[in-house]
Amino acid sequence: MIKHFNALALLLFSSASFASLPLAGNWITDLQGQSLTDPQSSGLTYRHGELIHIGDNSAAEHMRNKLMRINPHTAQLNAAPLNISVSAKVLNGCFGALFASYPDFESLTWDKVDDSVLISVTEDSSFVSLSPECQQRYADSYSTDFPTLLVKIETDTKLSRAEITAVRPVQFPQSAKVGNFPNDGIEGLTFDKSGNLYLALEQNAANAPMIFVTPYSADFWQQDGYVKLQDSGLVLPVPDEKDHPINGLDYLPAKKHGHPGYLVAAARNDDQLWIIDLSRQQPPFVQNITFYAPTPADNNCPAYEAMVQTAIEGVAVHGDSVYLVNDAWKKHYPDNIRCPANAAHFNKFAPLLFSLPVNPRWFIEGSH
Repeated sequence: MIKHFNALALLLFSSASFASLPLAGNWITDLQGQSLTDPQSSGLTYRHGELIHIGDNSAAEHMRNKLMRINPHTAQLNAAPLNISVSAKVLNGCFGALFASYPDFESLTWDKVDDSVLISVTEDSSFVSLSPECQQRYADSYSTDFPTLLVKIETDTKLSRAEITAVRPVQFPQSAKVGNFPNDGIEGLTFDKSGNLYLALEQNAANAPMIFVTPYSADFWQQDGYVKLQDSGLVLPVPDEKDHPINGLDYLPAKKHGHPGYLVAAARNDDQLWIIDLSRQQPPFVQNITFYAPTPADNNCPAYEAMVQTAIEGVAVHGDSVYLVNDAWKKHYPDNIRCPANAAHFNKFAPLLFSLPVNPRWFIEGSH
């Protein structure tokens, strides 16, 4: 079972962290109960009673191009990682060389009308070249030379198969000045209740995160031209011009009738969640979080140890719960080691699953 803080553990918190929500995680484990080895968690979504996970292309090779089904209550996999295959149509298209290798998947959501379809997005594809014809066709992305790609992954109800059957390149508004930065791309995807698809950008040329939006219809994947994004115009709680990227996104329905709902964004560098009101009636609520990792039983360490580097990159909302998963930043993840009994988890870049309840303080009184 997922551990929760008891009264004794709560006493361990310093007064300096009192304004921040303490959150205890659990190591995500495989079918044998062992923590995962370097999946580089980059996307998370809730579907059919379980969390679906995808990692990026810096994962250990045996973890790349995989979907994982996670029990949200125990943080254990419900099945072995599922390989994502690629259709011949995609492999023979303009972007086939990328999908014949290891695409840099950076988020995950699912089509709320057709729940057999999962949607991901690629980020840094600079290691692959386009043919001259395809390069000319997709020259106006107003971002990177190799465009950001939305990816359709067809599955079945039990998630026993997964195949990439369509991709579409993204065109940013020229006025957004996204810039040509292959590793600062789209890191969050989610749908609102009206069927609009929101895309969260880490940062643009001005070093600022942005949220874009596009309509999503039944014929979305029947087209192969650009998905032309619009700037959502949502104001984000960015305190300065330093690095404050968005690295995860999901939708939170409002309980108030007629309200369009909220976006829950992960600001990974700040250990914050941003609750963004789509009605624009209130400024974003900033939820500071202090993350804690559990230590093995029967050792001389506290039951939980504070993490100095977490890097949340997956957000999934279900009912009154928000689930978070972290992407171990290899350069700094071992900095978390305090308890020797936990060193093996951090040295293998094992991710943690966190959960927190939706807080009424996030919303204007009476609006949720």
